Amino acid sequence: MANVKDLGKVYESDILIVGGGFAGLTAAISAKEAAPDQDVLIVERCYAGYAGQSTKAGNGIVGHADFQDVMESTEWMVKNQTPYLNDQDLLYDYLSTNTEAVRWLKEFCGVLISHNEDGSMKYWVHPESKLVGFGIELRAIERLRRKALELDVRILDCVNIFEVLTNNGQACGAVGIDMESGEYHIFHAKAVAIATHGAQFKKLGREFMGYGTGVGAAMRAGALVRNIEFSTQIEIVFKGTNVPVYGGYNLIFNQNGENISKIYAPNAPEISIPLLRGMIKEVREGRGPLYVDLSQPDETLMSIGWEGMTMGDGRLMPDKIEWEDYVSSKAAKHTMDYEDKPEITIDQRLQAEPLKTNHNFKTDVEGLWAPGKISYQGSAYFGWHRGDGVGNAAQTGLRAGRDMGQFAQKTDKLDLNYDQVAAYKEKLYAPLHRNTGHTAYEIFDKIETYGFGTDKLSVKSEASLLEGLADVAEMKKLIPLLSADDPHTLAKCHEAVDSLLCLEMIFRAALMRTESRGVFYPHFREDYPEQDDKNWLKWINIKLDENGEPELFTEDIPLWKYPFRPEGYEIPEGQVEEYYVGDRAK
Repeated sequence: MANVKDLGKVYESDILIVGGGFAGLTAAISAKEAAPDQDVLIVERCYAGYAGQSTKAGNGIVGHADFQDVMESTEWMVKNQTPYLNDQDLLYDYLSTNTEAVRWLKEFCGVLISHNEDGSMKYWVHPESKLVGFGIELRAIERLRRKALELDVRILDCVNIFEVLTNNGQACGAVGIDMESGEYHIFHAKAVAIATHGAQFKKLGREFMGYGTGVGAAMRAGALVRNIEFSTQIEIVFKGTNVPVYGGYNLIFNQNGENISKIYAPNAPEISIPLLRGMIKEVREGRGPLYVDLSQPDETLMSIGWEGMTMGDGRLMPDKIEWEDYVSSKAAKHTMDYEDKPEITIDQRLQAEPLKTNHNFKTDVEGLWAPGKISYQGSAYFGWHRGDGVGNAAQTGLRAGRDMGQFAQKTDKLDLNYDQVAAYKEKLYAPLHRNTGHTAYEIFDKIETYGFGTDKLSVKSEASLLEGLADVAEMKKLIPLLSADDPHTLAKCHEAVDSLLCLEMIFRAALMRTESRGVFYPHFREDYPEQDDKNWLKWINIKLDENGEPELFTEDIPLWKYPFRPEGYEIPEGQVEEYYVGDRAK
């Protein structure tokens, strides 16, 4: 009788977590906290606790002060970030517990958080919003690794997972490749979490790398994607250094000395679609290059602290300041002098974080969770607040881990399907048996060209999106021709395939949504420049059909259940008013 052990090395666990970044480690710790008797295994393609987006990112973690009303902050995010696309129940719940998550990191995991002399947590108030930020040590993720090991969480490094295993539609494991030996690894578990980040498209993602392999694996197991058209992060950056102009959004000038921020987007706390359109218009009409005037900072810039931030404001911990000083000293010979009126430009970062989840960050696949940035758009809490990347990882990991622990305690482990494991092995190693001369970098290099224009990522149109989809069709012809000669180039082949899947879904969803909406991750259609609440209070969901091709369909956002609705909203036929329960009633 055929045995999966004949196909590769088999690992058994109760809970399998793919990804050893901040979210994966948090999920492992909280799963152990909820179910100490369950065996938890983390599999990381690099080194758990030293990889992922949150290793040296951000200046803090977001929470609430006692004087701040969670309903007010929920309303602010719903109306000012990606208007009305939220799951408002999840957003309210998330914001209600964000300070609790910070406290859990401090008290249970031993992470250093900014504090007052009496030991209480110290915060700074976010400008223009209804939240606060706490300082968090730069190497918090290393402390999470130590806590996980203390709780007997097992860690396997240098193994890259590419597929989720299923039994009758339920996740029961995963398969991947050892990045050192090339050996096939098979994982068998009751519950699986994909905590691998989403897709950051090589140079378009800059310092945060993700290739969509977690997205692709989850979708091939049956998971859905949502909101992927909101995948372009826009920043205003200093030209030549790409450093964001934090707090300078109201101080952008053209060469005529006119403050175009006041013309196109007065008092915007972040870059917005009107400001983006205005900047492009000014340059197109010959009034560039644009610059930001730092000689007369406004309240927003002053509150962030242009002259430098210290431990005194509660935002930066000493190790962050030490790291910034070190990086600055190493980069000094390459760094330009900002002066008072530096030139600025638009920076585009394409990143897909689209797995659809519930409030515990569980996908539509039984037994499969997706904590961390991989489900940021897809969970539809979608209330991005600058500086909340670490908070997102903590909260989603906490919720997913606890839910996984409870699930594993009451669930039996399902059998692995030999034929499925064998088929995935043949698929994963196929590029090693080709000698075509075609490599993954042919796909990556084409995708990277999109970073040098705004027409496909920031200011889109039907014509530009169809051109992008034509590019995708040509790149897909390369997939069966990709070849590899070692574990590294083999992984690159599969990373290119899933990056391309994510790119195709972005273009298809952006083509389908015939309106403009959003702030930090805006979707802007030049041919449909207005927000259309009559026709587009909908989520775009995507699943893979039987041929592995993206299939798109819409879902009405259930605003009849939510407190915050755009002016003129009418409950769709067949639905009734449901928002009148408890102390959150209108």
